[in-house]
Amino acid sequence: MKFKPKAIFFDWDHTLWDHDRNASEVIQELFGEFALLDSISHSQELIWQVFTRINDALWDDYQHGHIDQKTLRETRFELFFEALGIHGNATLFSDSYLERTPRKTHLIPDAFQVIEALASKYPIYVLTNGFDDIQHVKIAGVGMTHFFERVITSELAGCKKPAAEFFEFALKQANCLPSEVVMIGDHPIIDIQAAEAMGIPAIHLNFRAEDVSTNIQISQLKELLDLFE
Repeated sequence: MKFKPKAIFFDWDHTLWDHDRNASEVIQELFGEFALLDSISHSQELIWQVFTRINDALWDDYQHGHIDQKTLRETRFELFFEALGIHGNATLFSDSYLERTPRKTHLIPDAFQVIEALASKYPIYVLTNGFDDIQHVKIAGVGMTHFFERVITSELAGCKKPAAEFFEFALKQANCLPSEVVMIGDHPIIDIQAAEAMGIPAIHLNFRAEDVSTNIQISQLKELLDLFE
């Protein structure tokens, strides 16, 4: 199967921008700067596992409308410190994390080259539930702003993936019908199933080899170059 759409929609975090590598680097740096390792005996692996569990749960709540942005940002590191038994300034740690993480520049392998190649042929839009003040910093930091027609955040759309209204907003921005675009993302529900429910063909970047039943799967971004004309 070869695609020749009028536009391509890409998720950002975990699809193009390597959230886990960037975030883990910052947390390691901050643990050293805040001298938190002196008071606990946890391994870096356990620290990251605890953060991932808490962060993923909060983001899931946010994406499904159970909490707002303010709650996510204010409670994430309070819960993280509590789970690890850390006595410290969670608010200052959070502020430092939010300031530093978006400026990290690690991408998913081949992301820059793949986007550069596809952008020479197709209009590309970023569709993200991330926040305006964060996502534009990330994209500019990796030198990819000029590849994208528009970065559509949940704040801009007024709703979040997987809501149908989010994809309707993106389709209007691209001036396309659902069948005229392709959605590419890492989340089988929020990116892939939600897009397909709108009639948008979708490609699942399943680099973790998760056991999920999505129609079209790839394990590496570079495989996309064989899927588009």
